[in-house]
Amino acid sequence: MKKYFLGVFLLLSILLITGCKKNIVGRWRAVTTNNEYYYLFNKDKTCSYEMLAARLDCTYEANDGKLTIQFKGNEKPNNYEYRFEEDNLIIKDNTGRDNKFIKE
Repeated sequence: MKKYFLGVFLLLSILLITGCKKNIVGRWRAVTTNNEYYYLFNKDKTCSYEMLAARLDCTYEANDGKLTIQFKGNEKPNNYEYRFEEDNLIIKDNTGRDNKFIKE
């Protein structure tokens, strides 16, 4: 009986830990600029950047606070730091400025 309760406890612990992890997947609108722009991060590691009437397709990797975005047609990827603050995504750009995004 103890093994049963231990198994249930471990399963619930794992579900609780993995369920609380923030996820970058989704459409994010910038709130730190006068120009409205968006990032769309898909589950399959494809993404897009939209500003005004322009759209750039890309791929991405997001691990341990490091975000790498490879825009189609560019040889070098763009590397950023990211984090979550409450429900907001914060991406630190190459100048060191934090850019705040809200999920739509």
